[in-house]
Amino acid sequence: MFRILMGMLGVVGLVVATSLLFGGGSLLLLDATLADEDGFINSVPFEIEVDGYAVVAGPAEIELTPDVPVNLGAIATLRIQATHEDPELGVFVGIANAGAVDTYLGGVPHAIVEDLDDEAFSLTYRIDASGEAPGAPAEQPFWIGSTFGPGLQTLEWEIESGDVSFVVMNTDAADGLSFEAVVGARVPLIRPVGTGLLIGGGVALALGTILLALAL
Repeated sequence: MFRILMGMLGVVGLVVATSLLFGGGSLLLLDATLADEDGFINSVPFEIEVDGYAVVAGPAEIELTPDVPVNLGAIATLRIQATHEDPELGVFVGIANAGAVDTYLGGVPHAIVEDLDDEAFSLTYRIDASGEAPGAPAEQPFWIGSTFGPGLQTLEWEIESGDVSFVVMNTDAADGLSFEAVVGARVPLIRPVGTGLLIGGGVALALGTILLALAL
């Protein structure tokens, strides 16, 4: 009876070890092969050309329960890189409270990102010409973070709780927008979690092997 119990525990240990080793190895492989030199895992470049004054992604509702003492910025950093198709023109990239963005752009035509994956960038349009053209985005006071100018513009945001939207515009708020964008995310916990799973898998493998040996 004792040997049967040891054998069952050994088999369970080997099954757990296989899962942990596979999970840890997959995470480390993902980090090693897909992350760039800054640790970001990036989308393919998207060529975006729209009528209207802006491209808006969001709102994104990010929340944690109050009893979870976790700094969201330590979990992930989001990055948007954008380059205007005309090298002589500048592009603006910003993040702000979704309500402030709606107020700013609510009266003018703009595009809204409905879906984003590795091969598609799906947009819909909000058409409402009842308001005046918006002022230059860099002059607005409500941005949580922003960058603007000619050439490659990079906005990094350590995620935090809130209801936010990401916005891309011409720096002069002109109608009609054409740019290339890359969206990325950096998750610092991938490597330590992967390493921890490998260690746990190794321990489980050793215990399972020992238990099976005792059962034989």
